[in-house]
Amino acid sequence: MRNSCRILLFCLLLCAVVSACSSTPTPENSATGGTAAGGSSGMASGGAGGSVASTVAASGGTAVSGGSSGEGGLADSGGSKAGTGGSISGGATSASGGTTSASGGSASGGTTSASGGRIGTGGTSASGGTTASGGTTSASGGRIGTGGASITGGVSTGGTSSTGGTISASGGRISSGGTSTPSTGGVSAGGTTSASGGSSGGTGGKPDQSSLPAITVHLAGDSTMSNYAATTTQEGWGQEFGQFFISKVTIDNQAQGGANVQSFYSGKWKTLIGNVQAGDYVMAAFGINDSGTAHGPVTVPNFTAEFDTMADEVAAKKATFIPTTSSPLQVWVGGKETNDRLQPYCDATIAVGKTKNLLVDDLNARGVEYYNSVGQTVAATLTFNGDKAHFDKAGATEMAQLAAQELTRIGSPLAAYLK
Repeated sequence: MRNSCRILLFCLLLCAVVSACSSTPTPENSATGGTAAGGSSGMASGGAGGSVASTVAASGGTAVSGGSSGEGGLADSGGSKAGTGGSISGGATSASGGTTSASGGSASGGTTSASGGRIGTGGTSASGGTTASGGTTSASGGRIGTGGASITGGVSTGGTSSTGGTISASGGRISSGGTSTPSTGGVSAGGTTSASGGSSGGTGGKPDQSSLPAITVHLAGDSTMSNYAATTTQEGWGQEFGQFFISKVTIDNQAQGGANVQSFYSGKWKTLIGNVQAGDYVMAAFGINDSGTAHGPVTVPNFTAEFDTMADEVAAKKATFIPTTSSPLQVWVGGKETNDRLQPYCDATIAVGKTKNLLVDDLNARGVEYYNSVGQTVAATLTFNGDKAHFDKAGATEMAQLAAQELTRIGSPLAAYLK
């Protein structure tokens, strides 16, 4: 019995010695440049999935259970990924919160600083630059994951969307969730893009007339448009038309007294169309003789057909045809200028413009307005010897000015040549 007690006591002492030897604490691991704490193998507070089962010393940093650091390493859930070839120096990886400090910058909450790398969802990347919450990337030539934004070489102010991510980059690509707004040296403010640093010109200004090519304006019409000799005070408005244009415009006035549209086409039109060069303009105004009996009449359908043919032949010369309504006749009723005789031909001229998609110089309408504005007495002073159709110099000049001003009102390119 006494021997049994001794054996039992010896066994207890032996167990105590063995237990004391096996309870030696595991030393902490440290490495040059940083420390890590807060996790054991696979159980660090940074989350499950740590790839290190025991403490490991890394070049320039310390890694603990729950994460790894180094070339191509992975951090735990809540961390971030550095691309292949990336290196970490002078920083530390912690299993608690998964924070990585890379060369040139720092971030918290699972961010990576890399140049030319790849960013995961919600990550922030900066190459020596800045970081922003919500997943903004400033990178050169990199690729961006969902929700990222990349800006290279441009300035974006107030025009990008924080939802889904916006990219304004040179050579970048968006994998998903972003929109692309390329900018070449421009500034985008308030959601608009100014490409190549330029902006479109405003409206209302005259063009640089020094760059305009020289052209000729060819006139087809009757005695109300034609030229007259210096021996008479009678003038046609075509005779005064050129004074409203710059010197790059030559007026070829082929208008002929007594002509209607049919007689002109079979006669002087051949000379006129033979003179037309590409880029020139042709203005044709008929209706007075076409609507009368002395040199007409020409039916409205025939009148329209001749205008159609003229328009086609001018287009074939790569010139511009401008159908022009006739200057008004002074026919007054109750102190008002009437236009009953000429109106059907004016309407036909306007219809040709619509059919051929041409701008129409509506001199007739502007002339009627002018006559009514000055009244019958003043209007009579503009005629040649009291004639209801023909002009003296003052009347011809007034009609020529109205025809020139109408070019601006209708937006004709010929208006660029006006003084």
